[in-house]
Order: sequence, then C-alpha cells, then structure tokens
Amino acid sequence: MSGGRQAQSRGPSEVAVPAKDEDAHGRSIESRCRADIRTSYRDQPVSATPLRIFGLCCGIAVIFVALARRRRLRNVDVILLLVLGAAVVVVSETNAADGLLRLFSFNRGGDRRIIGISVFAIVVLFGLALRATAATSRSDRQLSALVEGLAADQFASAGLPDRFAGKVAVLIPAYDEEEALPGVLAQVPEQVCGVPTATLVVDDGSRDNTAVVARASGAAVARHVANRGGGAALRTGYRLLSEAGARVVVTLDADGQHLPGEMERLVALVLDGGVDLAHGSRVLGHAAPSHFSRELGIAFFNRVVSLLTRTRVTDCSNGFRAVRASVLPRLVLRQEQFHSSEFVIEAIKRGVAAVEVPVTVVPRTHGHTKKPATMRYGLGFAGAILRAWLR
Repeated sequence: MSGGRQAQSRGPSEVAVPAKDEDAHGRSIESRCRADIRTSYRDQPVSATPLRIFGLCCGIAVIFVALARRRRLRNVDVILLLVLGAAVVVVSETNAADGLLRLFSFNRGGDRRIIGISVFAIVVLFGLALRATAATSRSDRQLSALVEGLAADQFASAGLPDRFAGKVAVLIPAYDEEEALPGVLAQVPEQVCGVPTATLVVDDGSRDNTAVVARASGAAVARHVANRGGGAALRTGYRLLSEAGARVVVTLDADGQHLPGEMERLVALVLDGGVDLAHGSRVLGHAAPSHFSRELGIAFFNRVVSLLTRTRVTDCSNGFRAVRASVLPRLVLRQEQFHSSEFVIEAIKRGVAAVEVPVTVVPRTHGHTKKPATMRYGLGFAGAILRAWLR
C-alpha cells in the first residue's frame, strides 16, 4: 500500500519537465539568445569603419584646437572643447558608451547604436546653441552699452544738456535720413503749450550727412559710432534727456511720417498731470493706406498685446508719443529694433498712467524704409512682444 502510494507520488504528472522554450535553469530561449548577443557584442572588437575613423579624426582635431588656442580662449571654453573632443574619441574607438545607450533602449544592432549617438549629439548641440545665443546676446548688450556711453560722453562734453532743462524735448532717432530730416526739423514748433522746445537727433551710425544737416537745422546731435538700431538710439536719447532735466520727451520718426504739428495734443495731456504717457494711435486717427499684410499684422499684434496686458491697445507699433521724462528711468528697454511694442508693454507693466491719442501717419517724404521684409519683421515683432511680456 505504502509502496503504491509512493509510486503514485512519483507519477508522470508530478515530474518537472522543462518547457520547450526554457532551458534547464528556467530561462527562456529568447532571453538567453539576447544575453548571448549582448555578450558577443561586448566581446566583439571595435571595427575600424570609415565612420568611426572620421569620428576619431574629428575628436582629435577638436582636442588639438583646444590645446593650440588655450591662451586665447577662456578656461571654460578650453575645458568644454577638451571634453567634447574626448567624448567623440571614446564613442568612435570604444564601446564605453554602450551602457548609457542601452539605458535608453538603444541596444546594438539594427543601426540603433548610431541612432542613439545621433540623438545625444543633437541634445548636446542644442545646448551649445543656447549657450552661444546667450553669449551673443550678452555681447550685443555690452556693445550697445559702449556705443551709448560714448554718445553720452560726447553729448556732455559739448555742453548740450543745458539746452533741455525744463523744456519739452523732441527726440528723433535717425539713420541715413539726410534728405527727409530737414523737412521734419523745420516743422517742430518753438513752443508747445507755452513751454519752449529743444530737439535732439540721435544719429545711429549714419553713413550719410544726417548729423551735419541736423546741426545745420539747429538741433543738438548725439551720435552712435556704429549702427545699433532705432531702439538703441531711443535709449540713448531717453537717458540723455532725463538726466538733462527735460520735462516731457516727445518721440517722432525722422522720415516725415509723423506730423510735428500734432505733438501739442500729446504734450498737453502730460503737462496737465492727468497721465504720464500719451501714445499716438493711427487706428484712432488716420493713416495712409499701406500693404495689406502690414495692416493685418498691426491689427493682429494689437490684439495680442491687448490680451497679454489686459489693456486695450490700438496701435502698439507707433513711435509717436509724449512721456514725462521722470518716468523713463523706470522702464527697462532692451530692444534694438522692434522697440515700439516693448515700450508700450513696459509702461503698462510698470503702472505708468497712459492714454492713447488720435494722430496721423503719412507716407515717408524721402528715401526708403529701413524695416526688414514682412515675414522677418513679423517674427521680430512677435519676439519683442514675447520677451517684453516675459521679462
């Protein structure tokens, strides 16, 4: 009886039989094959393919450049080049990076290794591009500060600040406007609301006789030694006029599109003390017909600025405005070219009391526009709005 029970306990139904897809250790045949493949890849010597040889040469070249120019480069740049060069050499001549690639499911075989390396290379290049962009922006700001500082020194050494104390200062940024500028200056009134006016032309590195004709017309001139853009010219003018003690600063274009005779309606609101900024609006006033794409863009960006600032803005691209000089130091202005929208957004963010006033914008009297093509202008304008809002 007992022997029978023992025989039954050892019956065929209770004998462990390996499954067809498992080995004696319980591992699936598929997983064992994968392990064998990984082992064979690790043990496989690195083959000198043309791509690996090219990568090795590039890595060595980067290291050589870093060492050869170490006295001219910053220490951080030398270290960065050495690390990048060494990384390219290691990836090209060894399998040391395979562990990292497998961590992100880029196993060897089927070109997955080269795809993984390409993905990591793109990430590194993206980081380097961001770093280069930041360095370029920093250099641009430093150059602008130098140019604006030189203009301020020349302005002070010429004794020009005394012209503007207690007056309505008319600020005109100009670049290659020797033909249009005399007509604009001739229209500037000697007094506005009973307050004397004085005109400052900021010559933004013009290649023609803009500065000469401005002085001949009786305007004070501050000159940039290099062209930095209308925004930089306005920054220079705002700084000089606020430090000189001007009461109100009126900005208008040098190409004749703004009518100096209309500045009184802007200045009066500021002098009355009700607002600190009177911003001209062609939408509320009148503007000569322009390209459809430009008019559509102006309408679109007006809506965008209004939405972002939660304030109704009808003309964010108009540079005809009057502002109390004492509020100018409160504004953070960094745009070199697309500056009109930045000024509007900054004024709203800083709580500057403002109002829009109907004005007229007419076609330029001479020359041609300095603005870039429509698509580039739209992208630059959008970027300026975004940066001013995020700042």
